[in-house]
Amino acid sequence: MEPLDASLLHTDTAIDSIDGDINWFTKPGIDNTNDQLLRPAEEAVHGRNGFRQKMQGLLKGTSDLQAAKTKEELEQQIKKYQEDDDSLEDRAIAAMNSATQSHNNYETNRNSGGKKVGRIAQLFVKRFADFMQCYSGVIEVLKGAGQMYGIVAYETLSIFLVVIINKGGNDSKIGDLLGDLRKSFPQLSDWKKIYPTVSIKTLVAEVYKQVIDFARDASLYFTHFSTRLWRAIGRPPSMGIDNTVGAIRGKLAAVNAEAMIQLHKRTKNIDLTVQESHREIKKLKDLNDVLVASYRHLQEDYQAFREEITERERLEDIQRLELFKDTLKISYPSPETDITACNEVLNRAFRNTPHSPKSPKIAHAQMSLDLLNTCDEYLRWRNLSQSCILVLSGRTASDGRNSHGYTNSWLSPATVQVTEEERNEGRKVAYYCCHPDIRAESHQAKDVLLSLMYQILEWKPDVLRHKNQSFLSSIRSEAWRESASDKEAINAVLRMLREVLRELKDVGIITIVVDRLDLCEDELFIVMDALVDFIGSIVDESYVVRMMVVLDPAHGYWDAENLGAKNAERVMLRKDWNQRQLSPLEMQRKTQSH
Repeated sequence: MEPLDASLLHTDTAIDSIDGDINWFTKPGIDNTNDQLLRPAEEAVHGRNGFRQKMQGLLKGTSDLQAAKTKEELEQQIKKYQEDDDSLEDRAIAAMNSATQSHNNYETNRNSGGKKVGRIAQLFVKRFADFMQCYSGVIEVLKGAGQMYGIVAYETLSIFLVVIINKGGNDSKIGDLLGDLRKSFPQLSDWKKIYPTVSIKTLVAEVYKQVIDFARDASLYFTHFSTRLWRAIGRPPSMGIDNTVGAIRGKLAAVNAEAMIQLHKRTKNIDLTVQESHREIKKLKDLNDVLVASYRHLQEDYQAFREEITERERLEDIQRLELFKDTLKISYPSPETDITACNEVLNRAFRNTPHSPKSPKIAHAQMSLDLLNTCDEYLRWRNLSQSCILVLSGRTASDGRNSHGYTNSWLSPATVQVTEEERNEGRKVAYYCCHPDIRAESHQAKDVLLSLMYQILEWKPDVLRHKNQSFLSSIRSEAWRESASDKEAINAVLRMLREVLRELKDVGIITIVVDRLDLCEDELFIVMDALVDFIGSIVDESYVVRMMVVLDPAHGYWDAENLGAKNAERVMLRKDWNQRQLSPLEMQRKTQSH
């Protein structure tokens, strides 16, 4: 806090808002109504210079006089008096001595000594602090119109505090008046939370002025020598303080009444608003229930509609696929694609029964998954992450079958076992056996590939929704019907197969198994070369094709020595895997295992 000086007489500082709350007042000169409401406060501000001049003349001898300009500075000033007990008592006694030396002993004895004065002064400081906390709410509201209103009020209270401590230390009446005024203030933690009606604004501005007038009158009252003399020898004359306090009480009572009325009005309005809100919420809830029910019905209708559309599309896909099959003249399902029937034939031809005089022609190795897993080419084929082809080629011993008349290859059971294993692991497998029975007819390689492609289309028949026309155009073209060679026909089907495979992005690994491709009517090397080129051309595609082919060199031989480097790593060829006769020890073990 700085000393009282002329620099406090002038300030242009102002604020436009108070901590984000509603501004009760605006700066003067903007709104005429606002200026009228501020008139009492303006009068208090204008009286500042005259009061300061009087006090500067009357308090020349007071060495510790300081004037606060803010609430914080005034609180520090109060704290100083509350903490410094000894200094407070000395100032109170000095004030008594300064009145008149001749009455010093009389006043001291009358008031039970210096300790009595100190107690009265400290009680006054406490009541002053309580009063200031209540009145500061009014000051902060007025500060919304300009900081000067705060400076004038806090400065006046600061001077008032110093005067009472120094000049009226043993007078308890002024403290009692402050205590009564504090009780008259509205019991509000924050004045800025009151909704400011015009009536309340008027009353608050008048309270602001009257408290300042009271502080000024009291300060002047206690600084006049004649007043101090009267206080020393008898009852002091009335200086209008009691009347001012009564007026302040009346204004504060009016503020309390107005605030209470406004509070009841606002409470009633809030209650009416809440009731109306409850009615609106009930209406909205009822409407929401209707909308939710309607939405559920719409969802059910939509779901039924989607199911109907899906079923219709499924039936259309099946019908379209059947027409496509008829166009290609594919016989499906057929004995060649019936893996269960083919497996039964192979089981009859290669029945694994113990050796006995009644069945002496089974003393040869029989194909099984255990035996297949000893084949390095098969293992590499299973583990390769890119498209590849496995070719198993070998001869069957003449007495390696159960009886005469069967012409099946001892390697053929591997195609059934691999197909079943792949399907058990959730992979898609297209299977075709060119030798399903002893008297089966032979077919062209083109028909074999078309059957395999049809099986793949069955997994995703909706491919034909946008591919059907282009496929039919190719099939009906003259180039398709009059292919100059088997190679051209095979390549034409493989091109169509590739288009189908590209649509199967979500299928994963696709396995194609062909048993006894050597029994096709076409030249085996033409068919095999085309398949190898087809597998080798699948690079950076979204699908992987694993193809498995079983050959019997007794009916067709394929020379894989001319494979290029690119295709060689994609082809796993196990040739000359011929059926061998079991040794006596192997036969004994086999008999014991059964």
